[in-house]
Amino acid sequence: MRMLSCLILVCLIGLTVFPASSAQSEQKVKIEDAVGRSVEVSENVDAIVSLNPDVTRILVALGAGDKLVGVEKTAMGCPVVNRVFPEISDLPDVGSVSGGTLSLEKIATLNPDAVFISSLYPDTVNKIQQDLGIPCVCTRGSARNLADYLNDIRVIGMAIGKKDEAEDLVGVIQGEMNRINDTVSSIPVDQRKRILYIGPPFTKDFTRVIYNRHLCVYTAGGINVAFTSENVSGAVGPWRTVSMEEIVGWDPDIIFIHGLSLINPEDVITNTDWKNLKAVREGQVYKVFAVSTGYDPAMLVLSTMQMAKIMYPEKFDFDFQEWAEQLCQDIYGDEGKELPEYMESKYGISGV
Repeated sequence: MRMLSCLILVCLIGLTVFPASSAQSEQKVKIEDAVGRSVEVSENVDAIVSLNPDVTRILVALGAGDKLVGVEKTAMGCPVVNRVFPEISDLPDVGSVSGGTLSLEKIATLNPDAVFISSLYPDTVNKIQQDLGIPCVCTRGSARNLADYLNDIRVIGMAIGKKDEAEDLVGVIQGEMNRINDTVSSIPVDQRKRILYIGPPFTKDFTRVIYNRHLCVYTAGGINVAFTSENVSGAVGPWRTVSMEEIVGWDPDIIFIHGLSLINPEDVITNTDWKNLKAVREGQVYKVFAVSTGYDPAMLVLSTMQMAKIMYPEKFDFDFQEWAEQLCQDIYGDEGKELPEYMESKYGISGV
């Protein structure tokens, strides 16, 4: 009897010391990612490799930047992330999927609980999961509409145990975008402003234009005169080179320049090839908030509202700067309040 009691005591001690922690570390949850894949991730995702700059921005906005153990190169150069989460500069660079420099070996050494990656790269997803045994959560390759982007936020929140924070972020973005849409939705199509969006980030390429509708332009009530397709290439993004003859034929009402382009409105206005365009003659050339690849939760809303206020000033009568500072603070906390002024001063974003 005494021996049996001792054995029971030993077993109880063993259960207390070992299996509880082991069971906790092995706890898994199933989620459905942005493209409908069923993925099993740890209940406590504390180490993340992000291969999508949009995901990195969303993670930072959710207050989960400290969970990042590795990122792709694009996010490391994002001015928004660097401003509100400077710690990103200390993270390992695992390379780029689109640039062909991704290092699976480096990902393996970081031992992440999960890898977040664009759905544009299914072969890479399979390789990471099969060869490294690390779960991959896919997000949209390029958000064609607001619903896709907000769904990405919800998926990320679910995967990292920040569902409530994700819903709060969705609420902020959805509320402001609805406000814009409700205001411009009554404008007849034939009265909407015709937009040309030019200047890829970090270039001086005047004739490279955005060819999809563009989420911000479309939501703000504009018509992209260069629209040809919504099928965006993962390698080159929504940009294509056009001729000056095409641009003259479109004769847009307003020209928007990408916020990180090396082109400024004065460059367009003083360019002799552009001087006869309606937008140039009327001084309707603006540099708008943007990030280098994809969307940022704050810049998405800022850019849309900025465009809407430029296109339809009579419908948006409020202090844009005050509103912008409050929005960025709501999304990024105190670190975000000075973000609009920083972007304006550093990159020459147009005031409204």
